[in-house]
Amino acid sequence: MRQVYVRTLQRAADIVGGPLALAERLKVTPSHLDLWLKGLESPREEIFLRAVDIVSEDQMGAMKKAD
Repeated sequence: MRQVYVRTLQRAADIVGGPLALAERLKVTPSHLDLWLKGLESPREEIFLRAVDIVSEDQMGAMKKAD
C-alpha cells in the first residue's frame, strides 16, 4: 500500500517543481515529506488526498489540452 503513497507523492512533486515545492504546497515539513517519499512512513489521509488533487488537476489539464 505504501507504494501508492510514494508514487503519488513523487508524481505530485514532479508536477509542482520538486520535493521542497510540494512540502510547501502541502504545508508539511520537508523532513516529513522525505520520510513519505522513502516509504518509511505514510502521510495522513488529508495530506495524501491533497497530493492526489495535484495529480488529478494536472491530468485533467493535460486531457483538456488534448481536446
